[in-house]
This record gives sequence, structure tokens and C-alpha cells, in this order.
Amino acid sequence: VAQGAARAPATARPLGDLTLAHLGTLLRWFGPFHSPERLLPKYAYASPGALYATQLYVEAHGGAAGLPDGVHYFHPVDHTLVRIGDAPRPEGPPPAGPALRLHFLGKRRAIAPVYRNNIREVLEFETGHMLGVFEEVLPEYGLTVRPYGHQEAVRDHLDVAAEDHYLGTFEIVPATAEDADAHDGAATAGDRGRAGVELFLQSHPGRVRDLPGGLYRHEPVTGALTLLSPEMVDKRHVIAINQGVYEAASFGITAVSRTPHPWLEYIELGRTLHHLQRNALRLGLMSSGYSSKSGHPLPTARRIDELLGAAGLPSGPSYFFLGGKVSEEQISSTGMHEDSVHMHGPTEMIRDDLARLLPDYMIPNRVVVLDALPLTANGKIDYAALAAREELTGPAADTADTPRVPPATPLEEWLARAWGKALKVPDLAAVSMQDSFFACGGNSLIAMTLTRWINREFGISLPMQTLFDHPRLADLAARITDDGAALPTSRLVKLHDGGPGTPVFCWPGLGGYPMNLRLLAREAATGGPFYGVQASGINPGETPYPTIAEWAAADLAELRRIQPEGPYTLWGYSFGARVAFETAWQLERSGAEVAELLLICPGNPKLRDGAGRPYPRESSYANPGYVTILWSVFAGTVAPGAGLDACLSAARDEDGFVDFVASSFPELDRDTIRRITRIVGETYEFEYTFRELAARRLRAPVTLVRATGDDYSFVEGASGWSAAPPRVLDLTADHYQVLKEPGITELVRAIRDRPAP
Repeated sequence: VAQGAARAPATARPLGDLTLAHLGTLLRWFGPFHSPERLLPKYAYASPGALYATQLYVEAHGGAAGLPDGVHYFHPVDHTLVRIGDAPRPEGPPPAGPALRLHFLGKRRAIAPVYRNNIREVLEFETGHMLGVFEEVLPEYGLTVRPYGHQEAVRDHLDVAAEDHYLGTFEIVPATAEDADAHDGAATAGDRGRAGVELFLQSHPGRVRDLPGGLYRHEPVTGALTLLSPEMVDKRHVIAINQGVYEAASFGITAVSRTPHPWLEYIELGRTLHHLQRNALRLGLMSSGYSSKSGHPLPTARRIDELLGAAGLPSGPSYFFLGGKVSEEQISSTGMHEDSVHMHGPTEMIRDDLARLLPDYMIPNRVVVLDALPLTANGKIDYAALAAREELTGPAADTADTPRVPPATPLEEWLARAWGKALKVPDLAAVSMQDSFFACGGNSLIAMTLTRWINREFGISLPMQTLFDHPRLADLAARITDDGAALPTSRLVKLHDGGPGTPVFCWPGLGGYPMNLRLLAREAATGGPFYGVQASGINPGETPYPTIAEWAAADLAELRRIQPEGPYTLWGYSFGARVAFETAWQLERSGAEVAELLLICPGNPKLRDGAGRPYPRESSYANPGYVTILWSVFAGTVAPGAGLDACLSAARDEDGFVDFVASSFPELDRDTIRRITRIVGETYEFEYTFRELAARRLRAPVTLVRATGDDYSFVEGASGWSAAPPRVLDLTADHYQVLKEPGITELVRAIRDRPAP
């Protein structure tokens, strides 16, 4: 694992070779990853609580990476750099050429609700993890990152609150062999502490082959392990939520900071853990305790100090993490199952321990944690005062003996169904508005799942702790109501109810408005309901998703409300074929079956300029190809004529286009036109890269319906994306005629007569 912490030296290249596009690619590594199976996003590094509490600022000089000189805030969600002001005055001479510096700033209010103590330490750990990412991705450009300094005056240039923590400044520079030696993840034998970190390994008895249990010192040059003590960090020393992890772990690693620079102590520990976690040996590592510079060390740190002192070694700032083998499925999972092992709080841990020791009828319905037990004057437990505590008599108390109160409103009915589903209540009719979440067997993971469902259903953003604050179902319903939630209108629009058969879910073309699929829904007569999948952004207050993957993930969640289990039938028209394809792939990745994927006119209408060249795939009003397609979203044609010619003349920007469409189609209101226009602008450039398409392979049978006059689609000319070659149906109708009479007749006939898979 220690060897895996080392990075291969890069071939140095001048910083001036780094372009803005390169920098954008680098910073993509610091954006959030979203999954429909998670309440919170994930990052490419360990971000406490996924809060992005440690924030990144980029300072540019001399036109480095094509940036204007000054300090720029990096916005990870929007993937933008926002210039906030001039650069700080350097302590020494100004840089002679291009320079890029990275300032790290910890937002106290972002992390304070989660971490009561050791806030700065946790922020510095996160800084180290982020630097570890830079050290992974910069060598491709012949660059590396190294400490620049800790100048408290820098915070005055970052436009931040007085309570926030300035964590330090680093610079991006050409890589050298010395950088690889000095940042190999551990100290060298001759200069222990040069890299700033010393590693100690504890082997759990019987869990590591040929290595007896005990605490070992790692020699970085030879790789040898020297036994220091048969004693080690025990389960009781590990933070409560990770004691379940300890039971499954085979070993533990302690990193002890040896850097002579106090501001780097905890940053170096975080950087080291990041590189150790990125090993290629399928060994997972999870942080489970650390020391403190503010007087609140966790038990693991006190235990490490004790063990090192007994061995005659100096202690220091420390970071302890547990390790063990993990599977490829665990590594690639986008869900939350892997979080469940460290999601148990004290009450859940006590119940789990009792469940291993006692028969079911002896396990208490509730476990209540108090700061102290009330005592009588002579020091005995005051049972009367204990029974009167609000924790035992308030609304969170067990309500098993109270009469059932049924849900009374549509919101309560939906919530009761979701509650019962999350808690696996056998009889949903038995759910009462007086039920208490934890008394009914709820735990932290179920709480996060239910909160995610609620937020998705009602379009709100309840925090994770809501169920802890409002554990009674009636109180939770009131909390949702207080948040202004109303039962939302689904983006799945039932265009035709063809009977009790399997639903068909069909995505419309650019703009995402499914009404032009009504004739197809009626004529196809599939034997089941036919749903058009409306794009996010059509309704007021909605925003389009920035990638096909995120779009499909959100649509997949909508589909599962209608049809929780497969097999699924997915159709997509024009641009919608790409979203249908991505949704099919995500469904199969989740283990669901897709019965069929039907891609209708997945190619774009063939448009050429006067020289016969295709227009660029660029959403710009200076691009006639884009304006033509945008016009066709409303007009249903790309044929030359007075309407298109006038549109191309009038549409110099978004306002001009909206004005022209509003005058051409007075039945459409301007706000709707603008929302659809922005969806097209957001999605027009969506294309799979070769690498993205190569990573996708469908098991489902695929039918490709091609219209006359269309360009090749995103799947044509590529191979490997389908387990079997797609069936190809060629039509005489063009791209827009297939959804109108008489083209719809040809399309439906081709679909009905298509050969069986």
C-alpha cells in the first residue's frame, strides 16, 4: 500500500503550456458526482459530509492557463471560475512568468452543523485530499503542486466571512524527479520526516496471512515491518460509527506527521491517506480517528500516543484508518450500501449488539441515549424522574399502544406509503400518523433514503437530520407542509392509456416537450399506458440537467415511481433517443431488465452550409445550423421558407428568437418559449465521446428506426455498445414527417412488423 502511494515522476513541461481547456479538465476532478441512489453527492476525494467545506481559489499571473490575472473562485457545481479580485501582493519579487497558485479556504458554517470539535483539523485533512487529487492528475501535463506558504493576509483577498479558516497556499509548477522523491507518501530511512509523514501498521490477529497481530513500524526504503508492540488500537478506541468497520477490517494504518511546518501537519496527513486509498490492490481504507490541535483528540490518537511512547518513539499529529479487501462491485458502486457499515449511531449499535445476544422478544423497542441518569439524594438512580423525562414521554416515544391515526391528506397518504416502504412494513394500511420512526426500526441509512425520497417527490431540500428532529410521522408531515411543499406534477405525461399492459416510456426530441408524441402514443396501441418523458426545465422553477447522465438518472427515478421493477420498454425520438439509451444503460447497470430499446430517428436532420460542409455542433445564435434546429423545435420542419429565413434574420440572440417565435405562434407564452429555448441551448451540444460510448454496452435488444435525410446517429459507426446487432428499419418519411400523418402510419407499421429479437 505504501508503494502505491508513490507517483511516477513526470516529464517536466512549462506552465505556459497549460491552456484554459487543460485547467477545465483538471478542475472537473473537483466537481460533485450525483447518483439517484444517493442523497448527497460524492467527490473524487474524501469530502467530510460531502459539504464542499474546503473551497478552492485559483490565483493567476502572467496569463497562466489563459486566465485574467487575479483571484478566481472555483464553483464546483457550475464548473466555473469567477474572478473576485486582484491577487495578493507577493512577499518577494513578483513572478517573472506565468504563475498559478491555489488558495484553500475552510467554510466554518458549512461544516459546523456536522462537526462540533476539531473543525480546522478536518478542513486541513480535506485540503490534503484535494492536493492528492492534483498530484494524481497534474503529471499528465508535466506539472506538480508544492507548498507555497501560509500568509494569513491572503484571506483578505478571498471575500470570505471572518469566521472562515484560511488553510494555506500551494503553487502549480513543472514537475521534477525531486518532487517525486519528496512526495512519495512516506519518509525515507535516511531522512525520516522529509515527506512529513511516518506510517505504522497494525495487523489484526488472524486477519493478515503470515503477519502476527500487533503494531509495526514501516521502513519506507526496504518495506520492512518492525514489531513495536503486541498491543494496538482496539475497537473501543475507534469512533462509534466506525466500530462496525473495525470488526470487518484486517488491519489499520496510522500516519504520524513529522513535518517541521505546523500549518502543513494535518494537510500532509490528508494527502497521505488520499494516495494510500488510491492503491491498485483493492484495499479499502476508512478514516476512523485523529488527533487534535485544539484540545479534542479522539481516543485513537490518545491510544497511538500511548503505544508510541511505550516504544520510545515521539508522537505527533496522527490520522488512523482501518483497511481491508474490497470487491470491484464495491469500488464501482454509485449507491449507499457501502455507507451502511458506518452509518450506525449509538442506539443502533446497542440494538444490533443485543440482537446478537438475545432472542427477539427480549430486544427493547427503543434505546434512549441520555447525557446522565437522574440520581436521588443518596446517589441511587431516580426511576420516577427517569420515567418523567421528555425523551420517554414526548412525541418521539413509542406509540405501539396508541390507537391508529390514518393519514388524512394526499400528502400524508403519500408519506405513509413511502414510510411503510422504507421501513418494510408488511401491511401499509397499519401505518399510523402517530408512528415514531426509530421505534419502528428506522436507522440512519433508512432515514437518508426516506429523506431523499421526500426531497425528490416534493421538490424540497430537507436536511439529513430532519427525521431525528421530527421522528413522528405526523410531525414529519407538518414539517414538509411548513416547507411549502405541494404534491408535484410528474414529468411523466400519460399520453395514452392503452390498457393494463407494460408501460412504454418515450422521450421527445430537443426541447423536451412530449406533446408531439400524442399521435404516436395513440396509433402504436402497445396494450399499456404510453408516457412521454418531459424534460426538466419545462415547468417554472425547474432547471435542465447539465449532462445526459444526470438527465437520465433523474428520469430513471421518475420511471420507477410508475414501474418499480422491470422489464422496461424504452423509446426515444430524435434527441430523446440519446436519453433513452443512457437510461437503458443505467437501468441495466442497476440490475434491472430492459425488454426493448427503440431509437426513432436518432440522427440529426442533415444540414449543410453553402459549401456543403456540416454546421458545427455549437449552441450559438451565430450558428445558422443551431438556429435552424431551434426553429424546428417549434415549427416542426427545417425546410427552407419564409418562416425559417425570417427567423435566421431576426434571431441574433435569445431575446430576438423568443420575440420571433412568440409572433409566429401566438398561442405560446413567452416564458414557455424561453424555457424550451434554454433546454435546447443546454442540450444541443450533448454528445457521447468515443470513450463514453465505448464504456456502455447494452444487453437489451435495440431497434434503430432511420428517417430519410438524417445524418448518421451517435450509435452508427460505433461497435461494442450492444450485445447483439441492432435491427435497422428505414423509412421514406423525413425526420419530422414520421410523427405526422401520413408518416406516422409508416412508422407504426414498421414498429409493429419489426422482426422479433
